[in-house]
Amino acid sequence: MRAPSIADFVVIGAGIAGASMAAWLAERGRVVVLECESHPGYHSTGRSAALFMESYGTAQVRSLTMASRAFLEHPPEGFAEVPILSPRGVLMVGAAGQESELDAHLQVMASVTDRARRLDAAEACAMVPVLRRDRLAGALFEPDALDIDVHALHQGYLRRLRRGGGEVVCDAGVTALARSGGVWRVEAGERCWQAPVVVDAAGAWADAVARMAGVQSIGLVPKRRAAFVFAPPPGVSVSSWP
Repeated sequence: MRAPSIADFVVIGAGIAGASMAAWLAERGRVVVLECESHPGYHSTGRSAALFMESYGTAQVRSLTMASRAFLEHPPEGFAEVPILSPRGVLMVGAAGQESELDAHLQVMASVTDRARRLDAAEACAMVPVLRRDRLAGALFEPDALDIDVHALHQGYLRRLRRGGGEVVCDAGVTALARSGGVWRVEAGERCWQAPVVVDAAGAWADAVARMAGVQSIGLVPKRRAAFVFAPPPGVSVSSWP
């Protein structure tokens, strides 16, 4: 094995979490990102239909989402070649018996926007004609939700990382991770890196990396991700649907 390469930070995983963290760290020291796949974003990041929705998730997640809006709407000069956000809107539908859930989520929506509104079954079907009116108790519409161009965002972070002098090494699955004398030694294949700080951004495999470092697992389990895609009815345009 070759002599260890020296870095200030080693980030394990080049998905959206690792890329964004590495881009920030590259302004503060030498960063090396180790990615086990042949290119960054191979798993969840590269297979995401992402939505910017300020009413989604817990109070902490909603706060983080709202805090990120300014960056996503107006990223730094040269960060992305196309807009990261684009209009979409969200329609959340409820069947009979789910009226209380709709009422509860409408309160959450009202806490982040004054443009959210409750729709009856007829209004929901007018917006999305393929819905079955006889199955609907009503719906909620959040017009401020936006599509996220995940590829543009991810590539923007990787570009920022490289401009800061950082490096992405692919086909570099970590095989050993140990700390001695305040320095981490990270082995991946026939190569080795040393750094005082290691960031575990391995996504669903973060527990496997953590175990190598002697850190207790938190129960992460890799899952398959699937999307069901189908054509709209003939002559129906879906471009304006939420």
